[in-house]
Amino acid sequence: MALDVMTANRPVDSSAKRDKRSLRLAFQIVNEIGQRKLEKGHLLPSEHEMLDHYGVARATLREALRFLELQGVIKLRPGPGGGPVVLEPKPENFASAMALLLQFTGAEYRSLIEVRQAVSPGMAAFAAERASQEDVERLRESLDRLKNLVGSSQEYVEENRNFHDLLALAGQNPLMVFLVVGLHQITSSSSLGIFYTESERSYQINAYERILSAIVKRDPELASSEMGRFMLRSDRYLEQRYPDLMSKRIRWVDGTRDGAKLSGKKPGSQHVPIGKLNRKRKREV
Repeated sequence: MALDVMTANRPVDSSAKRDKRSLRLAFQIVNEIGQRKLEKGHLLPSEHEMLDHYGVARATLREALRFLELQGVIKLRPGPGGGPVVLEPKPENFASAMALLLQFTGAEYRSLIEVRQAVSPGMAAFAAERASQEDVERLRESLDRLKNLVGSSQEYVEENRNFHDLLALAGQNPLMVFLVVGLHQITSSSSLGIFYTESERSYQINAYERILSAIVKRDPELASSEMGRFMLRSDRYLEQRYPDLMSKRIRWVDGTRDGAKLSGKKPGSQHVPIGKLNRKRKREV
């Protein structure tokens, strides 16, 4: 009987060990990508070369590469001349992980709104301290687009979200960008029913004008204050008009590309240049 138990456990133990080796190998590959400063689009060595370089079994290597593909680090290009190609992880990868954890805690959408209210004033302050001329121009372009859209349109809702994404980018804090854009990724599949009255739209545009003016003046305290005031009103608007949405449970699919597709929305921000986040930029306005 004991022999049967030991025999039955062997495949599980072997699989567990291989999983650990695959994970360690994935860490090693990511470290080497960073050390060699490989950019998006760089083709990694062939499977044969990687097997020889790392000294692991083919199954271990393939599991490591599949894990990295799932995390958005690489893409496995099929066919002749194909192989693992370096990608740039996006906020949607962060959003997917957040949504998965939040689903298991039973978190409601209200919790996302509370986090947004807490971090947005600081986000605006960072933007006032660090925004480049390019950042300011993007924010102005986004605000101009908002002025030409109707508050009851889905395009306005998406551009409204984009303005906040651009504010996060202007703050030049990678974690803030991934958090803010990730929160928007999670809420995007459930925000198709959210619309704004013309009076609310007018208030939002005026508030954004004041926030942008504070950023141009390099006044972080004013930018933070204006954003805090705006967020309080925005959150009250959502609570009063969409209480059912605020109490809705978050699902893992909401933070994924599939969630956005099922909702009819294009996944990811259409205007936020995430790829430029780690590049050194001028800070004069």
